[in-house]
Amino acid sequence: MTRTLTSKDIDDGKKISALFSNLSEENKTMAIVYLSALRDKEIADSGKKKELQEV
Repeated sequence: MTRTLTSKDIDDGKKISALFSNLSEENKTMAIVYLSALRDKEIADSGKKKELQEV
């Protein structure tokens, strides 16, 4: 699935990059783990929602 980046996407990416550049390596790792957990939860929740729609 290919998606074209908008100028907002690019601006958001620059902001995230600036935030990460000011973090220690330990804090970067913690942030990445947290974001990964949020993504996993979002995927799990969307799967549950899809299952409920099929019933």
